[in-house]
Amino acid sequence: MSKYFIEKTIKINAPVSKVWRVFTDPSLTTHMGGEYVSDWKVGSSFGWKGADGKLVTNGTVMKIMAGKLLQHNLLNSVGSINSVITYEFSEEDHVTTLHAREDFAKPVTDKEYADALEGWDAALLTVKETAEKRP
Repeated sequence: MSKYFIEKTIKINAPVSKVWRVFTDPSLTTHMGGEYVSDWKVGSSFGWKGADGKLVTNGTVMKIMAGKLLQHNLLNSVGSINSVITYEFSEEDHVTTLHAREDFAKPVTDKEYADALEGWDAALLTVKETAEKRP
């Protein structure tokens, strides 16, 4: 059965300002094995550079509201949109809820979905661990 999106939510024992920095501050993102490359403005390029310095993903920042919302697309090797990723941040009593959604440009197979789901679980856990354990 084809899948069209993934939605995940995780609670993080850190204020939203800290979780936001995990995405935007290279001194924190490097603890996740690489860094996001962007100037964090709508229309700007966006990517993830691995620890080896190679750009692993790329896309464009679509929406951004500091501490609240980050949306970007991911492009394939020929420049077509593979998916749109949206992160929503909220905080209550110094606990951040991070809601993530990936909308695929075309349906993915069960195997592709399972692989993507596994990647999301690992990525969100890394964000949580980074925000909770780093100054």
